Amino acid sequence: MIDQSPKHVEVVEGITPDAIPSWVFEREEPLVLRGLVADWPAIPEGDGDLEQLEAYLSKFWTAKPVTAYVAPTEVAGRFGYNGAFNGFNFRSGSAPLEDILQRLREQADPANKEPLSIYVGSTPTAGWLPGFEKANTLKIPGDPLVNFWLGNRTTVSAHYDFPSNVACVVYGRREFTLFPTDQIGNLYVGPLDRTPSGQPISLVDFAAPDFDKFPRFREAMAASQRCELGPGDAIFIPSMWWHHVKALSDCNLLVNYWWLDHEQHFGSPFNALLHGVLSIRHLPEAQRLAWQKLMNFYVFESDPESTEHIPDHALGCLGEMNKIEADRLREELLNRLKT
Repeated sequence: MIDQSPKHVEVVEGITPDAIPSWVFEREEPLVLRGLVADWPAIPEGDGDLEQLEAYLSKFWTAKPVTAYVAPTEVAGRFGYNGAFNGFNFRSGSAPLEDILQRLREQADPANKEPLSIYVGSTPTAGWLPGFEKANTLKIPGDPLVNFWLGNRTTVSAHYDFPSNVACVVYGRREFTLFPTDQIGNLYVGPLDRTPSGQPISLVDFAAPDFDKFPRFREAMAASQRCELGPGDAIFIPSMWWHHVKALSDCNLLVNYWWLDHEQHFGSPFNALLHGVLSIRHLPEAQRLAWQKLMNFYVFESDPESTEHIPDHALGCLGEMNKIEADRLREELLNRLKT
């Protein structure tokens, strides 16, 4: 019998927002940074309440509407595909942040017997809460993209992000279940090109996994790590680690920082994956294996010796990939895709 009990994510304490050690960002596994942002003015005193959060956010919000996703009671906060798998189990709309918080209060009312699940995801603080970042600082390498995530008892299905991530809990509590990249075959991932919010997601209901339908999920859970975070806590999630996030409170606010460890002009590897599906996946086996060898040689196992026989000035895309060369290669790719 496989032990399906997740490991606890390693925890460190005493790190401050302005002095996160470089070794944190070099880790290849997640790390809980307990109390990292506990001194942010946005963190509520004591247990806090929704009015307290609203009063603080009102210092920054604008009339600019946010995109919100709403699901019926029976979804139980798990946003994803509908039962027929020909659409999604939620609808989207937009409203000012003030109205969203009012709706959250309504859903938390004990008299509400059919509360809706409400979720505002990945919204840049710079555009919708200008001034929040300056008042609640965190020193992250490079030029991170800072977003906020707001909602009630919602679940974000297991997915990966290409950028590295530090996620900070401002309000409420969240449970993270994380998986290393090699568990993709055990997570039963859905479509690549028709997803609920842009990223492919696991189709397994973590609250009630169907092991007859998803038997290898036991192996994924055996390799997983789990933690629960409260206000002021943060977690470092390395690039490409799968993570399932469950919000445990009637209102939850999280602010996260995404950044890349290389120049953005390289583009998204996901585009290469889709192109590979288009142009390689359906080839005869012998040709697929031949292209796999080429990809290994030029991409996954490349080394300086593989091109030392070519003069430096003639290396083209095999040489230094600066922005000029990246733009030239991207234009060539676009032209090739048109043919």
